[in-house]
Amino acid sequence: MKTAGIPDRVVPMKVIVCGVQRTGTLSMRYALYQLGIHDCYHMHDVFENPSTDGPLWSRALKSKYAGGDPLLKEDWDLLLGNYQAVCDVPPAFFGPELAEIYPDAKVVILNRDPEKWYVSVLNSIHSKRTILDQLAVLFCLAFNPDTRAWMSFGLTMFKYGWPFDHRTEKEKAITWYKDIYKEFRERIPAERRIEFSVGEGWKPLCDFLELPVPKTRDCETGKLVEAPFPHLNDRFAFHTDNAQTQAAWMKAAVQNAWAFVGKATVLGGASFGGYLLWKSRLGGRF
Repeated sequence: MKTAGIPDRVVPMKVIVCGVQRTGTLSMRYALYQLGIHDCYHMHDVFENPSTDGPLWSRALKSKYAGGDPLLKEDWDLLLGNYQAVCDVPPAFFGPELAEIYPDAKVVILNRDPEKWYVSVLNSIHSKRTILDQLAVLFCLAFNPDTRAWMSFGLTMFKYGWPFDHRTEKEKAITWYKDIYKEFRERIPAERRIEFSVGEGWKPLCDFLELPVPKTRDCETGKLVEAPFPHLNDRFAFHTDNAQTQAAWMKAAVQNAWAFVGKATVLGGASFGGYLLWKSRLGGRF
């Protein structure tokens, strides 16, 4: 619901990137930044704000896939009002809805070969976790509220957004991928969108957005030349970023454990975290 005194939007929504996870969304985010669109909502924003953003995205997922109350423009403005663009999931789940709510925004359908997409997801988001990784999750669940908020959102996202096991149900995963892109194309008018992949470079994107191609100064000649298109978040970078997030959550969990419950109950809290993990049947998916 709209909060009194808060404007509809702080900044205009300029670009909606309809591209799911592991299609080059982080590269796209940085590309938009170089084009002057400095605030692009991405899954990284949920990582940074799980307690505030997670419940709103969970509500949106239930609204679309489970017949919950529909979100109004005021609701989306509350979540995205400070952002000029969106990309990656969870926004990509709602690409057509966001395109309808923000009719002046341009839409980029961010493509990747389905088979390559599947392998990339398998080796990053859905890669197997070690026993130590899972024990760390248990501890953070018990003592870090941000971890619990993230896990609650994640369970909702898996239930409604990804209703399949990516590791064992390849056919269902690829069918889901093709279906969501089919929805993009069926519900968003062709004149509002461009088909794009990060390998195409600046020209088609800049032509569509009516923005100049970014320039950089060549260190040898001193001349201005076309800037390289960003290519970020490869498999190694993904795991590095994930490790940094887990380390931050662990640090907060340790501080909370010692500050609020003391040495005697740390083990009991970890056991409770184990119970939560078992009860949720995560199966190492996070």
